[in-house]
Amino acid sequence: MRYSFRLRPGALAVRALESEWHRCRYLWNEAVRQQKTGRKPTFAKLGKLLTDARSHNAWLREGAQVPQQQILRTYAQSLEHSFTVKGRGRPRFKTRRDTLPSLEYSSRGFSCRGGRLCLAKGIVIPVV
Repeated sequence: MRYSFRLRPGALAVRALESEWHRCRYLWNEAVRQQKTGRKPTFAKLGKLLTDARSHNAWLREGAQVPQQQILRTYAQSLEHSFTVKGRGRPRFKTRRDTLPSLEYSSRGFSCRGGRLCLAKGIVIPVV
């Protein structure tokens, strides 16, 4: 199911969402690094990578696990399509300057209550 709302995040929510995006971008780039070293990162291997990285890295633990899993799922799908869909290249590194921030939450990562969008890890955004 897809929802379309206009959000008006405050400065605190913007900072939280941007830091969440940087964590997801880091994981994407780590998956690209895995693929470039010759390993074939499947979603199962990437899930283990996420678990291991979150156990050793407090910065990743500060963020929500849902968008981190979703970015790795998207990466695995993109890598698979690069082998099966004609004209698709391999996934590339996401740079801070060239990539627009976007996060993907599954249904267990958010809720809408009282005119507010409540995301995982306590990010609350008013909905218009």
